[in-house]
Amino acid sequence: GIKHLSSLFDKYKKTLVAPQGSVKKCFCEVLEELYGFNVDQSGVEYSVYNKTLTLKVRGPLKSEILLRKREILNHLKGRLGEKSAPNTII
Repeated sequence: GIKHLSSLFDKYKKTLVAPQGSVKKCFCEVLEELYGFNVDQSGVEYSVYNKTLTLKVRGPLKSEILLRKREILNHLKGRLGEKSAPNTII
């Protein structure tokens, strides 16, 4: 029968993960949209292997982000998918 075009990519959706740059960009977009925090991607590092976002930003801004960590991680899971989303922010 006829297959939907989206079903052709299901195999790749299950095996591929988002690259480091995409995760950092998405994180910065989520911060801007939810809280109005403007964080440059150079202030964020992402380790693909342990799925950790490391912040290199000012103290007060970092504290605000860490207070909202759970909500931010949930939004990232929604955008990137369970497999590509980071597990923690430090």
